[in-house]
Amino acid sequence: MTRDDAPQPRGPAAIDDALLQDYLVDQLPPEDLARVEKALRDSAELRERLEDVRNNRDDFQLHSLGAIWHRSRLTCPTRQQLGSYLLDALDPELAEYFQFHLDVVECPFCQANLADLEAQAQASTAAQASKSRQHRILRSSQHLLGDEAKEH
Repeated sequence: MTRDDAPQPRGPAAIDDALLQDYLVDQLPPEDLARVEKALRDSAELRERLEDVRNNRDDFQLHSLGAIWHRSRLTCPTRQQLGSYLLDALDPELAEYFQFHLDVVECPFCQANLADLEAQAQASTAAQASKSRQHRILRSSQHLLGDEAKEH
C-alpha cells in the first residue's frame, strides 16, 4: 500500500441546508450542534445561508415573535378577569383595555370565553328566578296545605 492509497483523514462533513434546518428545530446531536454553532460564529456567509434557510422554511411564520405572542395568548385576560369585567368590577383603565381587546382586536378566545360567562350568568339568573317563583308559590298556597306544611 503506497502513501497515495492510504485512507485520508476526513474532516467534518460540510454544513448543508438540511443540517441548518435541523439546527433551527434543535434536532442535532450535541457534537453537530457545537460544530454548526462554531461555524456560524466564524462565517458571515454561513450566517447568511442560515437566514435564507430560516426564511424559506414552511413553518417560518410559526416562530415569529408575533406568532408566539398570539399562540401563547400573552395579552388575553384570565377567565376570572373577564368575569370581573362582566361585573364592572375592574379598574377603569384595565376595563378599557379589555374592551379594546374584545372589540378592536376581536380576540376569538376571549370573545368565546366572555360569551360563555354571559351564558352562565343568564342561566344562573334564570335558575334563581325560577327558585324564587317556586318559593313564592309555596308561600302563597301554604295556608291550603294545612298544619303539615307549617311544620316543615
